[in-house]
Amino acid sequence: MLHDSYISSTDSDVARDAVPETVSMDPAIVEPPDVEFPDVWGEGTNNPWQNWQPDGDAGSVSGVDDDGVIELELVHSEDEFDNAGRRLSLAGTVVSLLLHVWIVFNLSGLFLEPDDGAPYVPPIETTMNEPVDIEEPEETIDYELANPDERELEVREVINSTSVGVAQNDNPQPKAPPTPELERPPTELQQVAYDIPEGIEVDDRIVVKGTVGEAIVQLESALDLVTWEIANNLKERKVMVVWMLDASGSLVGQRKLVHKRLKRIYGELDALERVGQLPMRDQPLLSAVVSYGQKTTFLTKSPTDQFPEIEKAFGMLKADQSGQENVFTAICQVMSLWGHYRNKQGRQIMLVAITDEAGDDHGAPLEVAINRCRRKGAKAYVIGPAAPFGARKGYVPYVAPENGKTYQLPVDLGPDAAIPSLVRLPFWFSGPQYNRPPLSSGFAPYALARLVTETGGIYFMSKMTTMAGLTPLGQYDAAAMRPFEPDYSYASPADCLKDIAKRPLRMAVYNASIASRQYQANSTPRLNIRVTPGNFKQVASDAQKSVAESGLMIDQILQAYPRGIENAYANELSPRWRVAFALSYGRLLAQKVRCMEYNYACAQLKNDLTPQDVGSKSNHWIFRPDSKLNYAAPFKKVAAEATRWLETVVNEAPGTPFAVMANRELKDPLGLKVIQRYVPPVQRRPGRPNAVATPNRPRVLFANKKRKNTPPPAPKPPKPPKLPRL
Repeated sequence: MLHDSYISSTDSDVARDAVPETVSMDPAIVEPPDVEFPDVWGEGTNNPWQNWQPDGDAGSVSGVDDDGVIELELVHSEDEFDNAGRRLSLAGTVVSLLLHVWIVFNLSGLFLEPDDGAPYVPPIETTMNEPVDIEEPEETIDYELANPDERELEVREVINSTSVGVAQNDNPQPKAPPTPELERPPTELQQVAYDIPEGIEVDDRIVVKGTVGEAIVQLESALDLVTWEIANNLKERKVMVVWMLDASGSLVGQRKLVHKRLKRIYGELDALERVGQLPMRDQPLLSAVVSYGQKTTFLTKSPTDQFPEIEKAFGMLKADQSGQENVFTAICQVMSLWGHYRNKQGRQIMLVAITDEAGDDHGAPLEVAINRCRRKGAKAYVIGPAAPFGARKGYVPYVAPENGKTYQLPVDLGPDAAIPSLVRLPFWFSGPQYNRPPLSSGFAPYALARLVTETGGIYFMSKMTTMAGLTPLGQYDAAAMRPFEPDYSYASPADCLKDIAKRPLRMAVYNASIASRQYQANSTPRLNIRVTPGNFKQVASDAQKSVAESGLMIDQILQAYPRGIENAYANELSPRWRVAFALSYGRLLAQKVRCMEYNYACAQLKNDLTPQDVGSKSNHWIFRPDSKLNYAAPFKKVAAEATRWLETVVNEAPGTPFAVMANRELKDPLGLKVIQRYVPPVQRRPGRPNAVATPNRPRVLFANKKRKNTPPPAPKPPKPPKLPRL
């Protein structure tokens, strides 16, 4: 197919040989190209395509000399050039567009997946901090480390207060055994490389929570444990020990014992041999002695390494007769005066307080003392008494030498928790009431325990003079008591109330405890009543009034528990609050049943008996506990519920004061039986016959003798004894 070409005259022979003589071309299909031909023919030469007509004869082309005309008959396919080109161009455009759309669509769905075979290495970030020397940081880093294995006391197990109750729970077992390393995929065995900086020192002012609630030990054993703590601290750094002695008169014997044991303590610490060998600044152990009562007395002017000065300071202590023990104020003063020994000499400050009471200045001075100790990294160790259970004061018997009588002197030993959690109710029938003397809680007084806990020290419960005001039953196993330890994180009762307001069961327990102090129930009613035919109804009514008043008080206390509070018991996680609720709620229900049983029994006696019955067969009523409710039958379900709650306390808290109180309530069953007896009235013996009255004989009076009409003067009452203030 030939187009867009020309044949010159010089190549006519070649053209004749190359092109067939006859080439047919359909003029309807073939159109001359729409281009300008160059002027190759020269002037006067006609364009051979100039006179070409598409509608002319098919196969004839004219315009060249007639003599040299080459007739070409072009034969073309049926597609015409113009329409075919347009269709092909349009089809190509559509195909190209579809192709690009398909490519863009597929490219938009592509994403890069990380190689599973290579472990992910986190970006390494290294921070360079230039250390800045600060003499006294204002804030103390406070981390709570619950690792009992890091305690320095190797002779016994010490557990942080934050891990209370963990020892009582079963160790959790994994649901599936661990996969051996040989069976694990290689990707899991690859360790990620981390940039671990070296040369960073951990701040030694990080406070590790202290411990309380250890077993009661003798004072000598407590001093040995304190010596052990001092020796362990000496292994790490230089130490300054401040002996803080309670100057109250009740602690005279304990102070003498400590004084006698000083030489042994410092001998075990090798402090006697090092005296004079090193300058005092370089001495590993410095000591100071302070006494406190209403005021603080610094028995040593400054910490010293001279043992004779320390021993002399103990002998200089004078008893304080004010009856006040401001221990926390004394700690604040000690830290203000000698706290710089921490910064300037790098010493570990150890405060060893020996007291037999809870302290009278807890509150704001307590928090100030804690903050100052934490700021300097000081640790507080206390040798003191146990707190009473559910009470604040104990009562110490004191025999007055003036008259030989015994007086119960109140002494501040508590409380054992930030807020009360037990109802105050008397017990029925014979047995201890646990109020005078109160039952021991097995824990330290709350203020001293908080001081020890927040500063990382230890509280050693020891036999003190004031502990004579506690019942001897209050000795418990430390491991059994640990799950029921109070929370010592509250700075004030207001903080504790703010926290328990979110927990309905705890708030109900607290409200019931406060209500029991406002609405006080009566103690055991009359259990042995003698009546006559004329007064038996009145006597029975008076007996009913006593238990009716107690029942009314108990109903007022029970209103502190909202309806459905039993369901919150299952959601409570604290063992202490659980048993506190079960004990208080169970005792209230039990007392309510006892009151109703007694009331119904008196009503039945009053209504069923007649004066003839009283005069012949029933004039002596004896009330005895019975396992069945013989009179208040509608309260059988309440009695069963009360028994169930009390038994829950015994089962969940064995060997604790909670169980002691529950067993005391369960000692006597809730029912009553009345033993009716008849005691014949005492017959009066007939009197002697009246003697014959003698006539009044005249009396002889002497004129000079004065008649004494005035009675002799009454003897002067003895002076009241002077009772000491403990």
